[in-house]
This record gives sequence, C-alpha cells and structure tokens, in this order.
Amino acid sequence: MNEQSRREELLFRSSERPSEDLSRSWQMRKSPSCGTVFSGPTTGKWCIFVPSSDVDLAWSKIKGAVECDKLLFAKVSTALRSIGRDGHVICVYTRDWTDRQDLLRVREMLRSLGFVEELGYKRDIDTQNRIYGPGEWYLRA
Repeated sequence: MNEQSRREELLFRSSERPSEDLSRSWQMRKSPSCGTVFSGPTTGKWCIFVPSSDVDLAWSKIKGAVECDKLLFAKVSTALRSIGRDGHVICVYTRDWTDRQDLLRVREMLRSLGFVEELGYKRDIDTQNRIYGPGEWYLRA
C-alpha cells in the first residue's frame, strides 16, 4: 500500500464505533418491525448528548434496544460529524409527536437504559424549519 492510500484509509476510516467512524456522518439502526423509515410532519426524536468518551457505550445500549424491537429507529453522529463539536448526539425517533403516551413510553425505555438526565424531544418539522434555541424543544423530560 502506498503512502497516499494509507492516508486515505485513515482519513475515511470506517468503524462500527461512532467515536472512530470517519466514513459517514451518521450511523443508523431501525427495528425489525419498523418498515419504512420516514421523516414527516408527525415524526420527532429524543436527543441524547454524550461526550466522545461515552458515545460508543451509549450507542451500543440504544442500538441493542432498537435491534430487540424496543425502540423504532435511532441514529448517532460519528467522529466525522463531530469534528469541531463537543461530543455526539444520539437521536431516538418516534412516529407521532402527538402520541404523548408513546413519547413517554420511549422516554421510560431510555431511562431504563441509563439515560436518566433530562432530555429534549424535538419535532422533525421544527428541525426542518431550523428552529433552534428558545422554543427548540417540544418536550423536556
């Protein structure tokens, strides 16, 4: 392998560990029963902010719950997306932000996985409309 190839391999390194993955901005998982994943006027997500030192363990917990069909869909920012930022974000999605019972069910599932700090829930429509700062969160729990 020549020097250029070696540099490119390091620069665009793929890894299952979000803290090391430089090949893409997000890693995603969907549950076996999820079907088509979409973003629309009713979808939204719980946002979990974690430092780079904790992201791999946090993602493994979320990924396991998704793969066991306890959560619908999730994504985590990778090392590539987190360059110049303080840590990572894990987004855990729900189909319908008007279904408060489901939002709270997912929040309780996240607590059972160890995410006990207050989290924010953001509607995808607010993300698409670039609503950040005051009023960004639809729900805090």
